[in-house]
This record gives sequence, C-alpha cells and structure tokens, in this order.
Amino acid sequence: MIALGLLFTALVLAGPVPYLLARSRTALRHPVPALLAWQAIGACTGLAAVGAALTVGAGEGPFALVALGAGVLLAGYLLAVSAWVTVRTLARRRSHRDLLDLVGTPLPALPGGRLVISAAPVAYCLPGRRPRLVLTSAVLARLAPAALDAVVAHERAHLRQRHHLVLLPFAAWQAALPFLPAARTARASVALLVEALADDTARARVGTAPLADALHTVALAQEPGGVSTTDVPLRLARLT
Repeated sequence: MIALGLLFTALVLAGPVPYLLARSRTALRHPVPALLAWQAIGACTGLAAVGAALTVGAGEGPFALVALGAGVLLAGYLLAVSAWVTVRTLARRRSHRDLLDLVGTPLPALPGGRLVISAAPVAYCLPGRRPRLVLTSAVLARLAPAALDAVVAHERAHLRQRHHLVLLPFAAWQAALPFLPAARTARASVALLVEALADDTARARVGTAPLADALHTVALAQEPGGVSTTDVPLRLARLT
C-alpha cells in the first residue's frame, strides 16, 4: 500500500498539479509561495518515484530485486543528470563571460557592467563569482533615465536573490525527463516567476511607470534566451 501511495503521489505531482499551478493567476501575483510550491513539487516527485521502487524492493522475490535496481538506477540517473547540467551551465557561463569581456565595453558607473553595441534593446545578467550585467547600446539610446534605472534594478535583483540557483534544478529536471510535460511546464513557470520577483524589486525601487516603459522596450532576462516575449503581457498585467 505504501508503494502504491508513493506511486500515485508521483503521478499526481507529475501530471495535474503542475498543470493547475502553471495556469494559476494567484501564483503569478504571489511568486514567492508559488516558487516554494514548484520546488516542493520537483523534489517530492523524484522522491516519491524512487521511494515507490525502493519500497517494493524491500520485499522478497525476483520482482523486488528488479524494483530495487530500478529505484537505485533512477536515483543515480537523476543525480548524474543534475551534476552534468550544473557543470555544463557553469562552463557555458564562464565561456560567455570571457566573450563579453572581449567584445563588451566596461561601464564605469556599473560594477561588472558591459556595454555591447547592438540595435536590439536587450539587457541581461550573467551570474557567477564574477557576475556581469549586460546592456546593449540600443537600451541606452531608447530608455529614459528612470526606465534605465528600472532595468538595472531588475537585473541586480536576479543577481542578489540568486535566481540562477532557483532555475538550475528545473533545468536539470527537464534535461533528465524531456518527454515529461510537467518538466517543461515547471521550467517555464519558474522562469516567469523569477522575472516577476525581479520586476517587483525594480517597481519598489523606481515605480510602476518606468518599469512598464522598460518592459515595453527591452527584453529583460536573467540570461540570454531566458525570457519569452509571450510572458511580457502577463508581466505588464500584474503591474496594474
């Protein structure tokens, strides 16, 4: 019965629960509890699946041995993928940072800041021991000073609140189980929630109007490719 209960829990957490949480407007209005819920879902799904197999494996007979082996293999696989994703992510960030230091111009008024010449208005931060905050020349050209302050406050919030550590387990979950819709949903939803958190920090610092102006103009993300343009209307709507 315990094994069945754990298996049922894993199936529920990998199916309807992520779907319902991702569609919840309340979650976007309260990103911190929603992020805690997503973290609980991710951790409990893996633990329940492994626990179900190990519980069956605690019995006797050949089926128990198969279940025990399956549980051990699943746990090992999830840990190995998590380690691989972490190492790969750190390597990519290090390479990206080195490239930015070659092609970007330091911004004296912004510690760790780099200016990249581009017609596309993009801003993002690159976390790590030597973080970088990247602004393109189009951002400086198009934004008023208050909106530019909102951009900087948003990106600094990502770095200060260590959102990259929040996102990493969900990137590993998707890499480990790419066929699982819940894994893709979780990663996208958590990415949106950390953007909402950074938006809240920027709004508290500079106000709603400058932040809205920045969101209308600039692609704000923790890292390049980490923001979806389809999320911007949702982020603008929650400001009002």
